[in-house]
Amino acid sequence: MEGVVSAHRAGFGFVKVEGQEDSVFLPPPEMTGLTSGDRVRVRVQRGRDGRLSGEMEKILARGVTAFLGTVEATGRTLFVHSVDRRLSLRCLVPPDKLGGARAGDWVIARITRYPDAQRTAMAEVLRKLDPERPLEMATETAIARYSLPLEFGAAALREAEAYGERIDPREARGRVDLRDLPLVTIDGEDARDFDDAVYAEPHAKGFRLVVAIADVSHYVRLGSGLDTDARERGTSVYFPNRVLPMLPTALSNHLCSLEPEVDRLCFVADMLVGKSGALLEYRFHPAVMRSHMRLTYALAHEALFEGKPAARKAVGAVLPKILPLVDLYRVLLKARHRRGALDFESTEPVYDFDVEGRVRSIGLYPRNDAHKLIEECMILANVAAARQLKAAKAGGLYRVHGVPEEKKLDQLLVQLAALGIAAELPEAVEPRDLRKITERIPRDAELPFIESLVVRSMPQAVYQPTNIGHFGLALDEYAHFTSPIRRYPDLVVHRALKLVVDGGDATGQRYGANELGNLGQDLSRLEKRADESDRYVDSFLKCSYLRERLGQTFDGVVTTVVEYGCFVQLRGIGIDGLLRLEALDDDEYTMEANGQAWFAKRRKQKIGIGSAVRVIVTNANPVEGLVDLELDDPVPVEHSPTHKNERRRGRR
Repeated sequence: MEGVVSAHRAGFGFVKVEGQEDSVFLPPPEMTGLTSGDRVRVRVQRGRDGRLSGEMEKILARGVTAFLGTVEATGRTLFVHSVDRRLSLRCLVPPDKLGGARAGDWVIARITRYPDAQRTAMAEVLRKLDPERPLEMATETAIARYSLPLEFGAAALREAEAYGERIDPREARGRVDLRDLPLVTIDGEDARDFDDAVYAEPHAKGFRLVVAIADVSHYVRLGSGLDTDARERGTSVYFPNRVLPMLPTALSNHLCSLEPEVDRLCFVADMLVGKSGALLEYRFHPAVMRSHMRLTYALAHEALFEGKPAARKAVGAVLPKILPLVDLYRVLLKARHRRGALDFESTEPVYDFDVEGRVRSIGLYPRNDAHKLIEECMILANVAAARQLKAAKAGGLYRVHGVPEEKKLDQLLVQLAALGIAAELPEAVEPRDLRKITERIPRDAELPFIESLVVRSMPQAVYQPTNIGHFGLALDEYAHFTSPIRRYPDLVVHRALKLVVDGGDATGQRYGANELGNLGQDLSRLEKRADESDRYVDSFLKCSYLRERLGQTFDGVVTTVVEYGCFVQLRGIGIDGLLRLEALDDDEYTMEANGQAWFAKRRKQKIGIGSAVRVIVTNANPVEGLVDLELDDPVPVEHSPTHKNERRRGRR
C-alpha cells in the first residue's frame, strides 16, 4: 500500500492510505529515516487483533524539507534538533551553513541530506528566529513545514513587469465597455486583491445581476512563467500579517485587482434572475470596467442593511445605484433556503498583537449580511459558469461536494443521541435533512458545536472534471469562477469558458480529460496544504496566547471522547485542549457503552460530548498545537436540558 506517514513523538507512526479508514501501524524500527508527511510504499499484514502493520519498502516523496529547530552543541559539532518531537529530526550542520546561528538559537533549517541507517541527516540554517515573537515564529514555521513557495521566478517577474501599470487601450476597444455601469467591490478591510465587482438592477422578470471578475487569464497565459509559478502555488495563502500571493503583487494587487476609479479588464457573467431566485439566463463575455467604489463589508452592512446615516453619507451618490443588490440578496437567500442548502454561521479569529507580535486578545469575527450578499452573488455566477461548461460539453474543473458516507451519518446520529437530540435521516440523505437538525437548536452557545458535528460528518469538497454536484450548497452544477487572482482552478475555468464564448480567443484553452483529472487532484492537494498551513498558524498563535495564561480558567465544551480522556474546546478561543483521564482524579470514571461520555461512579454524573465544563489550562505547546487541561469544577455543567427527554428515532 501507498500512503502518507504520520509520526508519533513516542517513535512509532502510521501510514494513512487514501480511501481506506484503517491506518497502517509502523513500529519504531520501520520509522528510521521517516518524518511526518513522507509518502511511502509499505508491505502490509493484518494481525490477529485485526490491525494493519507495515514494513517499509520505499520512500516515494519527502513531506518535510525545512523545519523549526534549535541549535545544540555536542563538543565542537553543531546539530539542529526539530522542536516538533513528531519529526524526530537531528541534523548535522556544517560550520559554513550555520548562517550566523549559535548554540541555543531558534532557527528554520533546510534538510540537505535525509537520514538513513548508515548516515545522519544534514541541514543548513536559513534564518534565525526570536522565540519571543510568536507571530513571526508561527508564520515562518508554517512556511517551512508546508514547503510554501515564497519567491517568484525571474520569468514571472519579467512578464508581470512588462504588462505595465495600465491596461492596453487596444485590448479595451475590442471589448464590451462597462465603465459607466456602477459596479462596486465589497471586500474585507485589509483586502488588496479585488477579484469581483457586482451590480444589480430590477428587471421585468426579476433582476439583472452583473458579476465582473478580474480577467487574469488575459495576463497569465498557459505555459508562461506566470502560469508556471501560479500552478506551483495553486492558491494564495493568507496569514494574519502576511499574504503569500499566487501571482506577483504587480498583478494581484494592481493590474488585475479591480481597484476603484481605474480601468480594468474583466470577464463578465451577465445573468437574469427570476423573482423566485432562479437563474433564468446567463451569458459570458470579456469587458472593460471601472469600479465606482471600493466598499468594506462593515461599511456596506451599515449603509445597505442598517441604514446608518454616516455610512450612507460615506457611500454617497453610489448608494441608490447599489440598493437593488439588497432586494436581490433577499430573493437569493430565500431560494437558498428552499432548496435546503446548508447555511452555518462561521466565524474567523481576529488577533490583536503587540509590537513584538504577541497575542494580546483573540476575538471572533462573524459574517454579516454584506458578506452573505457577496457570497450569494458569487454562488450564482459559479452556477452559471458550471452550466455553461456543461451545456457546451467543454472540459473544465467542477467544485464538487459528495454525499456523506453512511458510516459518518450513523456516527453523527450516535453523537446527537448522546446530546439528547432526536434525529432522523432517510436512506437517501439530502442537505435539508441535515439542516433540519440545526434549525431545531436554539441560537445559543451550543449551536456552533452541533453545526461542527454536522460538518465533520461530511466529506471535503474537491476539484474534478466529472460533475457530481455540490451537496452542501444543494446544487447540481457548481464551478469556481469568481476568484482567479487567488485560485488556479478559477483560472482553468476562465480559459475553458473563453474558448466556448469565442473559439478564436488566444487566451482560451481546451483541456484534455487526463490533464483535467491530474489538475483536479493536484489543485485539491494544494488547497488542502494552504488550509493546513492556515490552521497551523491559528493553532500556534492560540497556544502562544494560552501559554501566557497558564493557571487561568476558561469555559469549554467537550467535543470528543477518547480512551485516554476527552477534548474540550475553549469558548471564545476556538482551540481544543486535552483533559486527560489521569487528570480526572476526583472520582472513578468509566466509559459509557456508546463511547460518547465518561461516567463518574460516585457522583452519578457524566462528562460527555456537548458537556459544558470549566477547565484550567496547565500547559500549551505552540509548535505541536497541544493544550493540556484540568477540571476547575469537578461537577460539569450539563448541556442544555431542553433536549434531554427527546427520543432518538434512528436512521431510516
